[in-house]
Amino acid sequence: RVVSRSYRPEAEAVEWVSDGSTSYRLGPAKMDTRGTRIEIKLKEDAVEFASPWRLEQIVRKHSDFVAFPIYVGDSKEPANRRIAPWRQSPQEVSEEEYQEFYKHLTLDFEAPLLHIHLVTDAPVNLRSILYIPARRERGILSPRTDHGLRLYIRNVLIQEYNKDLLPSYLRFVEGVVESEDLPLNISRETVQASPAARRIQKALTRKLLRELEALGQEEPDRYRTLWQQFGVFIKEGIASDPPAQKDLLPLLLFPSTRSDGGLISLAQYVERMATDQPAIYYVLGDDLKSVVHSPHLDYFREHDIEVLYLVDPIDSFMAVALQEYEGHPLKNVDDAGLELPQGEEEGSKEDTDAVPEADFNRLVGRFVQVLGDRVLEVRESQVLRGSPCRLVLPDNAPGGDMSRLYRYLGQEFEAPRRILEINRRHPIIANLAHLVNEAPEAEIIDPTIEQLFENQLLMEGLHPNPTEMVPRIQQLMTAATRPEGAAQEAS
Repeated sequence: RVVSRSYRPEAEAVEWVSDGSTSYRLGPAKMDTRGTRIEIKLKEDAVEFASPWRLEQIVRKHSDFVAFPIYVGDSKEPANRRIAPWRQSPQEVSEEEYQEFYKHLTLDFEAPLLHIHLVTDAPVNLRSILYIPARRERGILSPRTDHGLRLYIRNVLIQEYNKDLLPSYLRFVEGVVESEDLPLNISRETVQASPAARRIQKALTRKLLRELEALGQEEPDRYRTLWQQFGVFIKEGIASDPPAQKDLLPLLLFPSTRSDGGLISLAQYVERMATDQPAIYYVLGDDLKSVVHSPHLDYFREHDIEVLYLVDPIDSFMAVALQEYEGHPLKNVDDAGLELPQGEEEGSKEDTDAVPEADFNRLVGRFVQVLGDRVLEVRESQVLRGSPCRLVLPDNAPGGDMSRLYRYLGQEFEAPRRILEINRRHPIIANLAHLVNEAPEAEIIDPTIEQLFENQLLMEGLHPNPTEMVPRIQQLMTAATRPEGAAQEAS
């Protein structure tokens, strides 16, 4: 039962009565003084809610920052004891107070990486403090069971996990938001539909992304620490929110062939591009250790062209959505249609080191015979240098990033057959060509071709069952370790 009477002398008291069901009753009541009286009758299994300690916990959770004191029972100390720091000017809140409030909010005893205090009255009334935690994974004492910001209206906690005031890709951010432009009786559905809530989200997101960009420019080491924990969420934003790409692109960091184990931004990549370089190049892989050995990098290493390593699962999604940066298209190095300049020295090297044309054509025929319809075509590579072969996609086929995307989604997707390019100057290819010409029945030829092909499937992350290679590897090891005379007899 709730009985309330206005401060106006002529006002009459009104009561609201409900038994806890979906119905209620409104009517006149007797009350001599102004104010509101709330009477609650508890069932036996809810008696704990009548204890002073429990009432104090409820007050501190929902009304700890209400401007007037709230007393429980005969206590002379108010149950709510804090001044709302987000309602103060940033100049009035010390660093220690920001840290203390963060611990109160999250029970995380590790200092946050960054805090952002926003106070504004236009274009929307907004008071907010946002925090970026030190780690993505919290300790076991964290009380958070979901993500979202705490929404206060007039110092009253309305929602503990509001997911509508920041875009989903910023769900790692902790903090509180208060706005008097929202009504006290707002619900989750009305927040989503509220123009004021959309303005709040726009203001918070813009402020947060600008602060992250400033941190990257002013304190790059600190920003890299933040990126290691939360960079995957920024990449998710690139993939899921195209209108936000312009603001998110400056935040991206990548390892690359020239970053010496560090991370670089797209702006740094463009700054050290050669003037005649037509595109920003990247290579997709399952992890950094394997992608550095990709045969697709041969040409780029030889010509000192930087290539970005994209090795997070989310990178496949991001690569599909990210088409260019400052007018420079982004290109996957496994694209068979890449237009790359050919150096003059390559032609002369090919004349002296390459397998002769007739022997090479005979070897290509053997590759086709062994691999059959598992490959679309076998042809000479114009870009391989230190690797014997590579797999490339045919023109107009879905890119390798799409193949990985479907695989991560667990969806049915038949990857298009690929083209196998082989390096006429590589020792393995030269030895195979010699065997095919001089001893076409040698037992080592076909297993070697099979292994070369499956090596590429493995490096591309396309091999369905790598353990199937073990018997063939052992067969090749047996042939390689056989005494020379026995090997000659066998061949």
